Amino acid sequence: MQCLCSPTRQEIDKAHARGDWMDVGVASVRNIFKISWRRSLLWWLLALSSVPIHLLYNSAIFKSLDANEYYMAVANTDFLNGDAFAGFYSTISDGDVVHTEVDTGPYAALRTVQHKFSTDYTNGSAVQNLTNSECIAAYGTSFVSGRDNVLAITAAQGNQTNNTLFGETYVSYSLGGSSGDAPYDWICIDLVANFYYECDVTKARENATEWTLNGYKIEYCLSAVAPSHCKLQFSLHILFTVIAMNACKTISMFLTLWRRKDATLVTVGDAMSSFLDIPDELTKGRCLMAKVDVDKGPLRWRSRGASHTPNTQPLPITYYAPLRRRWFAAASIKRWCITIGLCLAGLLTGASLLGIGADAIQGYLSSGQTIFDLGFGSVDSRALIDVGLPQGGAEGLVSAVLLANLPQAIVSFLYLTYNGLFTCMLLCHEYSKYAMDSRRKPLRVTSPRGQQRSTYYLQLPYTYSIPLIITSGTLHWLISQSIFLARISVYSDGKNTDAEDMSEVGYSCLPILCVIILGTCMLIAALGFGFRKFASHIPVAGSCSVALAAAAHRPKDDVDAAFLPVRWGDVHSEGNDDLRHCCFTSEEVHDLIPGRMYAGLVSSLSTSSDIDGHEHRRRAHVQQR
Repeated sequence: MQCLCSPTRQEIDKAHARGDWMDVGVASVRNIFKISWRRSLLWWLLALSSVPIHLLYNSAIFKSLDANEYYMAVANTDFLNGDAFAGFYSTISDGDVVHTEVDTGPYAALRTVQHKFSTDYTNGSAVQNLTNSECIAAYGTSFVSGRDNVLAITAAQGNQTNNTLFGETYVSYSLGGSSGDAPYDWICIDLVANFYYECDVTKARENATEWTLNGYKIEYCLSAVAPSHCKLQFSLHILFTVIAMNACKTISMFLTLWRRKDATLVTVGDAMSSFLDIPDELTKGRCLMAKVDVDKGPLRWRSRGASHTPNTQPLPITYYAPLRRRWFAAASIKRWCITIGLCLAGLLTGASLLGIGADAIQGYLSSGQTIFDLGFGSVDSRALIDVGLPQGGAEGLVSAVLLANLPQAIVSFLYLTYNGLFTCMLLCHEYSKYAMDSRRKPLRVTSPRGQQRSTYYLQLPYTYSIPLIITSGTLHWLISQSIFLARISVYSDGKNTDAEDMSEVGYSCLPILCVIILGTCMLIAALGFGFRKFASHIPVAGSCSVALAAAAHRPKDDVDAAFLPVRWGDVHSEGNDDLRHCCFTSEEVHDLIPGRMYAGLVSSLSTSSDIDGHEHRRRAHVQQR
């Protein structure tokens, strides 16, 4: 995409002719509307085909979680011995019990539950004794996994007709959405006075010792342990979509190579080579021009009062040796503010969501357990996002996939701005080294000729591009472990009860914390590099094609400068005592002389008073810069 949006020399010349300019060496959106429509179309195809990949690819393979439907019964210890309760036994006048079982209705199922707890669950590994707090935490979730039927044991004694069972609830799950009562509302049945309420598990655990159900004080719980039915699944529809988008990208790349006739100026070296080989006459007399001079100052590029017209009569300026600029100057204030602002917004949003998620899980944790003990990227029924999205069918799957992968797309966009910021800084850093006193350097271009050097990975040196790629990959992987698609398979008594699985979005707190830490380190690193100083005090041209072209007006006899080692400085063979010249050249150069006039055209100033007045304005402009 950066190669496609890089301009050709012809496109730069057209832009300069109408008083405009183009970016060189960076991924520039502003160039898209100024390049040929074929390259622009390929750029858009590559950009738009990335959106489905970011939103879908991470969920092509996903984990499923089992959710067990179960019976909750409030009973005393006599229930475990198989003693009578209403619906199973009837009594006669003499008090003798007639063992007549009722085989229909919920009581038949409860008889099965009673039988299991009294016989099948006598093995200690099949049933767990839970405290009230542990019981509330284990069953106070949207989906119960790893557990089955539960008995809330009370010390109460009933009458002769019903002296073992004091309440029962069957908890089931349904497709369609998360609206309605929570499946664990039975926990809070005695905590509120009306039917319309939201069960607060955290509050219930705070008063676990006084926990009551149907007015009976609960002593402890017996929880049946259920086998796990989790699976690893994949979606053919998502895989087909991703394959189609990657095919679109592959075709676009081949078309880029096949249709490429005019070489684009991908790096600053490419642009300098072109401008040194064929100087741009419109930018003549601007050898001290920086990017900030495009819109203001004596060397302003756009003509005053004339739209779409370049200013071809720049005013001479006096050189005062400036302090070496810092890397902050490589990018505009707007770019810095947008990049830092978006990154801060992303970090603050992540921190806020981590806090919300931690609070939601805290009420389900056992004593001594922390939110980071739930595993790294593990699907857990206690860590599911409930925002009212549909759960069943294709609609539920698509909505869950988009929500789970939305952070991937956002972070990809943030990384593009972050990478662009580093590209601007390193572009200017490389440019500034051409004005050092040590030695001349050949230009670094895409297709070397003569003594020119080959390019790095686009504009970034490998010492920066490789760590950035590794960091970006790590960040995306951590996000994939932070928020992810989870499919819920509903089971009852060990059997799958629904033909369709429910789609949910799970999260993991530890990876979210790692994302925040890594993102903060990346942000601090960008600000830290901004404090570095450039290698010399050459004007900061940045990616501006006008400023780059203005610095490449070599001496007329230095025709092979583009293919030889070059350096920027004062060229004694050019200019005169009144108006000196500096540029990139393979010939001998000297340091610029403070107090001497450079750039501009003498014809643009008619009298000495004009020069004095201009010099006053120039000093003020230099101080502002």
